[in-house]
Amino acid sequence: MPDILSIVILALVALLVIGPRRLPESIEALWLALTDFQRTRNGQPPLGTLHNARRYWISQKSNIYAGIQILYQVTGHLEELRRRLLYVLISFGIGFGIAFVFAQPLLGFIIRPVRVIQPATPANLPVSNYVLAQDVQVITSVITATGPVSGTITIPAGTLLPVSLTTTTPVVLKPTELFTTYVKLALIAGFATALPMILLQLLLFLRGPKFPYAAMSEKEWQVERAELDPEELAEAEEQRQNVYEGLTAREIRPMYFLLPLALLLFVGGVLFTYFLLLPSALDFLFGLGGSLVQPLPALEDYIDFALALLFWVGLTFELPLVMFFLARFNVVTARQFAQQWRYALVIIAVAAAVITPTVDIFNMTLVALPMVGLYLLGIAFAWLARPTPKATSPQIPAKV
Repeated sequence: MPDILSIVILALVALLVIGPRRLPESIEALWLALTDFQRTRNGQPPLGTLHNARRYWISQKSNIYAGIQILYQVTGHLEELRRRLLYVLISFGIGFGIAFVFAQPLLGFIIRPVRVIQPATPANLPVSNYVLAQDVQVITSVITATGPVSGTITIPAGTLLPVSLTTTTPVVLKPTELFTTYVKLALIAGFATALPMILLQLLLFLRGPKFPYAAMSEKEWQVERAELDPEELAEAEEQRQNVYEGLTAREIRPMYFLLPLALLLFVGGVLFTYFLLLPSALDFLFGLGGSLVQPLPALEDYIDFALALLFWVGLTFELPLVMFFLARFNVVTARQFAQQWRYALVIIAVAAAVITPTVDIFNMTLVALPMVGLYLLGIAFAWLARPTPKATSPQIPAKV
């Protein structure tokens, strides 16, 4: 049975390729073909046309047909969603292409925390001995009393060479491992590059399409309002005041200022992980074996570990904005956040234990302390986001 993510991806692809206006009728045609196939197998006459099929589905009270009718009703919102998705895909594609070109420098940046770890094996203790299969000539310089003298030294075949490690670096174990690693890095970097555009398009989608009366020009509105009765005129004026079918201007205005803040918080979480949490976690994990083993992590495993840690810690740094929106829409108030601080500390401790890849108290505390600070910052954000009551105009008594 397909999972929810696969169904969502399939629905988005259908929305982008077929289009919102043809999508409901296309689903009806597909459902009609399946229904006729099933009826033919059962020895029943096929429905034949969509007209007959709709009458049949209505008589059967089909839930699928009811869902298709909802698609017909939200065509305007689907058009808006399709347009926003196209902008997101274009920005993500540009970011992915640029990141793939610079994938090798990105790889060097990601593996730097593991390369700076000193090898567990002492430098004077050879890791392995190699025997030369042929003569090797080495150009070197020798310091004499009269100055440096350059020359060539020949190391004969059969010489035993002890080799020791001076750095720790991931190793590649499969032919395609490096290429798939570059693709993963480009995907994550492309997402990070497109994040401002993703947030902006999400905000614009929540704003929704314009109301029919709000989309009219002033000249068209003056002609239209003359034909409306008082009740319709009041509704039309409210539409022109709110303009959009989604969030009102009062609700959406603060979000424009929070978009750059969301990006800064995510980048802050990534930098915190890269410079503090990731090196500390690697030191702890690679140091468990002492001098008995030499850590040589597989490149693919290390990249998956590092990128997952960078991504999820970056998301946890968005906690103040989550608290802001919960307070903005009057789900939880700032006072309630402050009163439930004991439960918040327990949840933060559990989250730190889940996020931290180690079991030592030092790394868990290293994650939990910033989250406590973010929670306090979120209380301040929630206080600033408290909803303000709409101003009501005084009622004027009607003339008798």
